[in-house]
Amino acid sequence: MLGFAKSVFAGDSDVYLQAKQAYQTRNLPMLLEATETLKQRRSPLLPYLQYWQMILTVDQLSYDQVQAFLQENSESLISQRVRELWLKRLGRVQFWDQFVEMRGQMPMYYSLNDVGNQCYQVQAGIALDDPNAYEEGKKLLLAGKDLPADCQGMLEALQQVGVLDEKLLLTLYRDALFTNKTGLAKVLAKRSQKTDSGLLKQIDDMAQNPALALKKGGIQERSPYARALYLYAIHRQAKADLTLAKATYQKYSGLLDHDEKQLAQAYMALESARKHEPEALSAFAKVNTATLSSEQWEWYARSALRQQDWGMVLKVINDMPAALAEESTWRYWRARALIVKGQQADANQMLAKLSQERHFYGWLAAEDLGPVAGEPMATYQPTDEEVRQFSKLPAVKRMEALFEVEARYEARLEWMYLQDGLDDASRLVAAQYGMLKGWYDLAVLAADKTTRTHNFELRYPTPYRDYLQKASRSRAIDEAWVYGIIRQESRFMHYAKSSVGAGGLMQVMPTTAKWIAKKLGWSSYHDGMLHDIDTNVNLGTFYMRYTLDTFNGQEVMATAAYNAGPSRARRWAANTPLEGAIYAETIPFSETRNYVKKVLANAHMYAPRLGLPMLTLKKRLGTIPARSTGEIESVTTTISISEQE
Repeated sequence: MLGFAKSVFAGDSDVYLQAKQAYQTRNLPMLLEATETLKQRRSPLLPYLQYWQMILTVDQLSYDQVQAFLQENSESLISQRVRELWLKRLGRVQFWDQFVEMRGQMPMYYSLNDVGNQCYQVQAGIALDDPNAYEEGKKLLLAGKDLPADCQGMLEALQQVGVLDEKLLLTLYRDALFTNKTGLAKVLAKRSQKTDSGLLKQIDDMAQNPALALKKGGIQERSPYARALYLYAIHRQAKADLTLAKATYQKYSGLLDHDEKQLAQAYMALESARKHEPEALSAFAKVNTATLSSEQWEWYARSALRQQDWGMVLKVINDMPAALAEESTWRYWRARALIVKGQQADANQMLAKLSQERHFYGWLAAEDLGPVAGEPMATYQPTDEEVRQFSKLPAVKRMEALFEVEARYEARLEWMYLQDGLDDASRLVAAQYGMLKGWYDLAVLAADKTTRTHNFELRYPTPYRDYLQKASRSRAIDEAWVYGIIRQESRFMHYAKSSVGAGGLMQVMPTTAKWIAKKLGWSSYHDGMLHDIDTNVNLGTFYMRYTLDTFNGQEVMATAAYNAGPSRARRWAANTPLEGAIYAETIPFSETRNYVKKVLANAHMYAPRLGLPMLTLKKRLGTIPARSTGEIESVTTTISISEQE
């Protein structure tokens, strides 16, 4: 067993925490004192304190000071953060030559995360006559990101040369509204000559209460920016009540031009599809496909899939934008549609390529294809010496130090940045090191990033086996399924806590935990026990057994229920029996849809790892029984594991 020494000197933790507090309160003298202390100790944490210091003094920094830091901390995540900090300063003062030089020092695989700096990069290109800058700016705008004040210069430059014309401005404005980015919508509206201050107030009113805003009236029908508010109202209402949205459309459609009517109908078709309405296909058929967004194209295909209209499935996927049709999801369903249409040879060609990919659709494709010899999969087992050398890397020492001061978020960012520069074999060395350190989530992250050379023992680790095996047997549930849930929920981080409060290995919601504890007769249970491994596993596996019983042993529906609640999982069933893979593909919530597919793929891979009977993924997915007529949804979402959109 490899042993690793501690990386933080005694007392470094206290100094780091004091420095962090000083930074947060902008107490520069205290931060300088802490920085000097860690400098004398040569602590791996020193760059973080220096970075905080630079943030507080950015306007006083010199080029030489920045370069000295970068040379001393080359190839580190912090060096890229300092570059981003300095790039923003250069952008604000419009030193474009220096901006381009500094940007060029970043690794090719490092993307500027800060939107302000992305805007400055476009602005620098325009100022230096880069012919690609205008297209890059347009692409950035179409990405729909919120635009901070740093982007005003780029917007001005693009508008002056006609790239940001009224047509694009209106498109961006509508897109901002329909993604509920009303702040961005107002920024864009202000740049049009066809708007006034009254529109900005109407945007806020419509965001707050569409029905009341429509009742108040006062929307200028001559302005496409104002008429877009009718579309926004229809969009908002369609999510909650499709009947109400249709009534609103009928009432105001006479005020809309042809393109606006098409947009409104596309929004209603999308929500009809997400609600599994049988008329969704006919609703999409009325819309000019040039109007459809990527999401609408996907739900057009899902509507056809839900109705098992394989001819329409094939047509929609064939008509999709090429980039969308090339995603693994639609390559798989296109192949399935080809099989139904009798085009087996074409289908096999697609399935053969897809079967070499290591994900849900890759496994399904391999099963559809049958026992056909393919390209052998390369595997790699790191040596002890490789792991020992990896442990000596400065980035790894810094991560160890960050973990010791419980700066887990920063440590994870360091790990992700490190992975980007590694090849497959080195990523597996990193994964092996993560396993030895008990950084199971980081080990999985590294092993998951390999593209051609793999190690599935590292990608699908089995920590806490004693707890999970005991609980699985006690509840009479599939241990591979339990591991599949945990790998997706927490990546084996027993201290994990989600944004909605779910905690522990199995990410159980506190309200759910209390409900289960009461069922189990645990009179002394309290929230502080949620992160205890044994307690958490008992709570989570109880709920898994509960959902499995609720759905008569149907694992796909039980998995959907674990994430989104039993009533929703039941509601998503069809009026006729449905293939499990189609049920999973047509789950309305993207989070739950991806969750179910990943959990089932995990379970499929874990079974042989655990020495359990091997099921095909298709058999594991099974068939979803038809929803009973008039079925009463007696189980509320108050006991669900997570809340949804």
